[in-house]
Amino acid sequence: MIKVDYHVPIRRSPEDVFDYVTDVERIPEWQHVAGVKKVTKAAGGPLAVGSRFTMERQARGGTATIDAEVTGLERGRRFDFHTVDSDGFVGDFATVLTPQDGGTDLHWVVSMQPPNLLFRLLQPVIAGTIRKAASSDFVELRKKLEA
Repeated sequence: MIKVDYHVPIRRSPEDVFDYVTDVERIPEWQHVAGVKKVTKAAGGPLAVGSRFTMERQARGGTATIDAEVTGLERGRRFDFHTVDSDGFVGDFATVLTPQDGGTDLHWVVSMQPPNLLFRLLQPVIAGTIRKAASSDFVELRKKLEA
């Protein structure tokens, strides 16, 4: 199991941060290093538990498709989703927003199960790649929200 835990302080209210990160079609605006190129919601309207969306991500010279389903949603506090990608990785993503010093502490956790022995052997490398992407992409998110 791959697990990555990341915190970023953002000088905006939890509600503002929540509104931005749950507007999933905007994820490509700030997840450049993670390689997210496009996000498409399965249905119109606001997200709810059970809502589905698909992400297209540049990976290893090709495009990976990631199917996602919202598993937790609490306005201004939490956004969770479960994923399965075209390589067979299964992931759970949690974003928890906590008021802090007039802004928000965004706490992001990903738990991912590799699909086979080769990817299990590469777990430390994969975790490092996810951490590197998070450290850049969440700085980008913070810049966009604080601008």
